[in-house]
Amino acid sequence: MGSADVSPLWYWLVFFAYIVFLIVVGLNAYRTQKATASAEEEHNDYWITGRSQPAYMVGMSVASGWMLIGMITWMTWATYDLGLSGLWVVAIPWFFSNIWQFLMARPLRRIKAISQCQMLEKRFGLPARILSAPINIFSYTIWSAAELYAASLIMAPALGISIEAMIIIYAIPIAIYMWMGGFRSVINANVVQFFMGAIILIVTAVAMYLTAKGIATARGTTIFGMLEAQPIVNSMAYPVDSTQNSASFFAYVSLSFPLIVMLGLVPGWAAAEDFWLKAQAARSTSEARRGGLYSLTFNTFIIVAPAAVIGLFGLIVFPPEATDGVYAAASSLGDKGAYNIISAYINTYMPPMLKGLLIFLLSAHTMSTVANYSNITAMNLSYDVLQPLIYKKRNWSDAKIVKWSRMVTVFMIVINILLALLYNSPVIGATLNDAYFLSSGLLTAGISVMLYVLWWKRATLLGVMLGGLFGTLGTFIFFILEYKVWAFSYNTPIWDWIFGPGAMANSYYGYCVVGLVCGIAGVIIGTYASPPPTAEQLSAIADKPIDNNEEFFAGMHS
Repeated sequence: MGSADVSPLWYWLVFFAYIVFLIVVGLNAYRTQKATASAEEEHNDYWITGRSQPAYMVGMSVASGWMLIGMITWMTWATYDLGLSGLWVVAIPWFFSNIWQFLMARPLRRIKAISQCQMLEKRFGLPARILSAPINIFSYTIWSAAELYAASLIMAPALGISIEAMIIIYAIPIAIYMWMGGFRSVINANVVQFFMGAIILIVTAVAMYLTAKGIATARGTTIFGMLEAQPIVNSMAYPVDSTQNSASFFAYVSLSFPLIVMLGLVPGWAAAEDFWLKAQAARSTSEARRGGLYSLTFNTFIIVAPAAVIGLFGLIVFPPEATDGVYAAASSLGDKGAYNIISAYINTYMPPMLKGLLIFLLSAHTMSTVANYSNITAMNLSYDVLQPLIYKKRNWSDAKIVKWSRMVTVFMIVINILLALLYNSPVIGATLNDAYFLSSGLLTAGISVMLYVLWWKRATLLGVMLGGLFGTLGTFIFFILEYKVWAFSYNTPIWDWIFGPGAMANSYYGYCVVGLVCGIAGVIIGTYASPPPTAEQLSAIADKPIDNNEEFFAGMHS
């Protein structure tokens, strides 16, 4: 990403100022935790801020955590390549997953547990907690490492350093402020990072609209008129009707693709632990539900809508180029095609200082995603695995547990650094898409099938264990077959008979659906092959949400 007309010194100055801000955030959180009455309260604050967050903090923090560079550029790519039909690829499932999350705010607060893994233990037993933790850790680690790498790709040229050095420089302040304040640092920094992301998307969307409108007016037409005249690019060859254009909301040859997206992505995104944790951290259930509504509003109007229309405006600002009748992304977008629309527009059309500001905001904002997901993985490792298996069995004091919790957080940042460096290695065949796609599939098939049966009274430990195992293995195995072996050329029984040959293969999400079917099959087989749960197990789900914090934390530690 070129930025020759903006001095690297400017970037270094604002970057260091931002690091100072993050450290101050961490220091304030550290002081707050050390001022608590006991080490147990400090521990509770480190992971969930003592359940004290107001609705606006929940909403802003969730939205900030979901302003991922990968997801935003994925949305712009989708609408550039598929026009309005591209909304079905990311934007529409994301919108529905936000509605689902809002609906989950009340039921999840009926369980006296912080993490999703602990919720599973309360309802089914310790094995469910231990099985779910590694799946979550893997999913969120490869995703946050991908975000760390993606941000470094943007900022390294601006600072004039290597990508490897940028990855490390990025991660150090994250490790420091998270070590100091844990979840409190994350959620406090998210507020500023939310506004960072909002500025980037809104300014870019408005500027691109004005540019696109100017181009359309000069040609005696409108933006929509130009979209109607624009054939679909479709570089990933989704099953679309070749007679449709970029103004078509539904250009697919059948309902197969939208159905696959809804089945494969929405359940997993709705089960994202980022939201569940923040809803549980709200000071009341009504605040959690309002936070969910704020998140839905922020995601829809500040993330989804701007990112999607940026892709549509990109069709006009960076018109696709036809070679032998086949349309591809404009050569000016580089080898990443429509994924580069935001950065290409900022570099091409923005004045130097505004360009410098937006580049910095775009890259620095990514710290919110890396911090959010690193906090989750650290919690899953320390709180869900090490605490029941090591800390408690060795009768460690609360003070010692807190120290180890902080060290595990730093350890997970180091893992992120190592993985991000691997993404930059030419020897490794993994791509950012592999990380985003595989993570989404695992959240659906490996995690959500376990979580959503928390409220099914017949569900058993064996059912949950088999559901998690079958879903995870099914996703991994079919992902490798689909992406690396069959290269999207295979036939699917029943589905292809209903929707036509290759309907599943052409979606690129077959592994999500197969994994989900495997997970559901595991839950059903295991549940009905074992005795019904006991009354004690069912009592883990209270009849109504628990807003009394004293009752909540007492039950959580029991």
